[in-house]
Formats: sequence, C-alpha cells, structure tokens
Amino acid sequence: MVSCSTKTEEKPDIVVDIKVSKQGYQPNEITVPYGKVVLFRITAVDEGIGNDYSERYYGHCFYILPPYDVMVENIKEGETKEIKVKMIYPGDFIFTCPYCSGIFPTKGTLHVVKR
Repeated sequence: MVSCSTKTEEKPDIVVDIKVSKQGYQPNEITVPYGKVVLFRITAVDEGIGNDYSERYYGHCFYILPPYDVMVENIKEGETKEIKVKMIYPGDFIFTCPYCSGIFPTKGTLHVVKR
C-alpha cells in the first residue's frame, strides 16, 4: 500500500482562518476545492484543556481525521499555528480536537469539493 502525505510545503492556494475555543471551532463548516493547497491558520481563543505547558498535551489542537490524518498540537491561548494541506481526497471529513472532544463541542466538517 502506498501512503501519500497530504501535509505539504507547497505555496498555498487558499488561506482558512479558524478560531478554536471551548465552544468549538469557528467556522465549523469549511468548504475548499479539491486539488488545492490550503493553509489552515488555527487560533486558540481560550486555554482549552489547560495551560500547564509542562504537560504532554495542553491548549487546543486541530486534527483532520484520515485519510488526511494531519494534526496541529498544543495551541496556547492567543497563539496561532499553521499547517498546509493538499486537498487530494474529495468528500466530507471531520476535524476535531482529540484533547477535549469528549469535554467540549470541538468538532467540524471539512467539505472538499470537485468543481
């Protein structure tokens, strides 16, 4: 089986700004075109699961489930982290924060559409 990474260093075609808090992601529905490189900029609005930076996990994260399987970890309150992803799988995909998805409503849907 050949594994194809969707994380990329290519120049982005689109920038998507996302805010994450204990109330969830804003926006929590994102539509992007298939085949494009998307730069996701995720900003934590609050402390998420906590601000003890000596712990393995803190703050918030942004994880697009397989087949994309890309994650930005440990986003501190007020911090913005980025990840570039090549949209090579059309369809609807869940993004979430595995840290606090059982505690807070941090879940959304990524729609990758062929135009």
